[in-house]
Amino acid sequence: MSSIKVFESNPKGRDFVVGDIHGHFKLLASLLEKVDFNTQQDRLFCVGDLIDRGPDSIDVLKWLSEPWFYGVRGNHEQMLIDCLSGRGDINRHTRNGGAWLYALSPSVQNEIYNLLQTLPVMIEVNLSDGRKIGIVHAEAFLSCATQSWQDAKDAISGMRGESAQQQALKTALYARERIEQQNQAPIIGLDKLYVGHSTVPHVHTLGNVVYTDTGCSFSDGTLSVIDIVTGEVSHVSMRLLHDSLGAGL
Repeated sequence: MSSIKVFESNPKGRDFVVGDIHGHFKLLASLLEKVDFNTQQDRLFCVGDLIDRGPDSIDVLKWLSEPWFYGVRGNHEQMLIDCLSGRGDINRHTRNGGAWLYALSPSVQNEIYNLLQTLPVMIEVNLSDGRKIGIVHAEAFLSCATQSWQDAKDAISGMRGESAQQQALKTALYARERIEQQNQAPIIGLDKLYVGHSTVPHVHTLGNVVYTDTGCSFSDGTLSVIDIVTGEVSHVSMRLLHDSLGAGL
């Protein structure tokens, strides 16, 4: 696992961040069409939880092979990795939308396992105007003294010791403390940090942390994408998708 992946600015096109996809890759395709996404110029970053619950989880293999699609590891990717490595709880994973995996052949399961293990825990993107944005699934592991993005990077990379690294990984995949406390304190060293994991009715900002998971795994939810430079939000409703499928469109 590469804990951190850094991207330089995109001189050719736009950069987008999308919330938790949860196996709804057809919905994602509709959303990219809505924003006129250009696969030759634009880039798409996902905040994790690409898989489980939705009908197209196996398509993660195809999407992650695209040169313009990037993601961080979410808790659902971690559940899959843990289960296939013999450390996880398969019944728990199945209850949380992972049944699709165990219907696949062992060779395909192994292919998905190997691919998801390559996902970084944190992504950093440098923008052409000098701003820097971060992406992590749940929360960044911050020092109480500094609230610094650099501290979070040092912890997840192992520079602060194994114990801090394990705590940083747990925080990155599972934490909800900031949103539960409605913490508005800014993270130092970033323009914005984009996260998922905690479902919100619409894209929501606390300090400079942007919550992007608008619940596409629920029948009344949406999948949202944000233009990183402009901040413009676009979304596609699950309800509209169900209506179109029901109409045979």
